[in-house]
Amino acid sequence: GPIYGTIVLEGKGLKEVGVEIQCGKDEPVSGTTAADGAYRINVPQQGQCTLALPSYQGRPSAVIFSSPNPAAYNFELVKTEGKFELRRR
Repeated sequence: GPIYGTIVLEGKGLKEVGVEIQCGKDEPVSGTTAADGAYRINVPQQGQCTLALPSYQGRPSAVIFSSPNPAAYNFELVKTEGKFELRRR
């Protein structure tokens, strides 16, 4: 189902950043954030998945869940000790 939300860094939306969602061993599904950091990606698989930002150092990622119903996941990108991590908002 659709996975959507926003990704912010220091209170501002991450503009035009690649987002990947991978479920199990299936090929990742990707998209790009809009000017305000919003993203919407349709994930055909269901269950536990990983949302990642491959263009950032350390490839920050977070566990999410896909179902037939739309699911919202809002994140903040935080820089810690020289690398980035995704935290739920």
